[in-house]
Amino acid sequence: MDNQLYSYEEACELIKDKGLKVSIKRDDDLSVLCQFGNNGSILNVNTLIYDRYQIHATEKDYTSIKRMAESENLAITITENDKDEIEDIISGYEEIGSKAILFIKNGNKLYRLNETENYLPHEIIFFTNENLDLILECLCENTTYKPKAPVTPVVAPKVIEPELTDDEIKEIYPEGSTVEHAKYGTGTVKSVATGRITVEFEGSNEKILGAKICIKNKLLKAV
Repeated sequence: MDNQLYSYEEACELIKDKGLKVSIKRDDDLSVLCQFGNNGSILNVNTLIYDRYQIHATEKDYTSIKRMAESENLAITITENDKDEIEDIISGYEEIGSKAILFIKNGNKLYRLNETENYLPHEIIFFTNENLDLILECLCENTTYKPKAPVTPVVAPKVIEPELTDDEIKEIYPEGSTVEHAKYGTGTVKSVATGRITVEFEGSNEKILGAKICIKNKLLKAV
């Protein structure tokens, strides 16, 4: 059978298109291993030698992918206990380019099909590019395999206080009224114009004050 499966470069490009977080490395047999997220499932893309893909799966991914495969009538569970017998079964499906997805629960943990970490106990094996796409779509649901989106700080909108008209200011500080300032003492409002209050304090000490600041901070008090 001609090998029509993706090369590891093509598989990595497909993974990239899915937006999955992945790291690439080679094992001792020069197989290309794509590990999802941080310490997640590993996809073995050794399609130059075999006509298969293989996943060393976490418990979560094994359950999720098996549920998806069952819904598509693609799942086949291998229950044999002998390594050679398991390999014969896999080879039989591989020779015909089967659309099936094979699930070996505790396959890596019990049968040591590959020297991978103990936190990847299960094996998933499949033989078509279509199934690779299906499985990657399934893995996209695992949020730990998605890069975290940058957090955009929320900036509260600046509150713009409406400008007061001179007539509105005069209602608060009428011209001729007596006012008191904490620093300058008692004074008389001489005029209100363009948002400013002219006050003549004791000793003919005339000050021009911003009305908005005076009102907001209560700097002038009516006497």
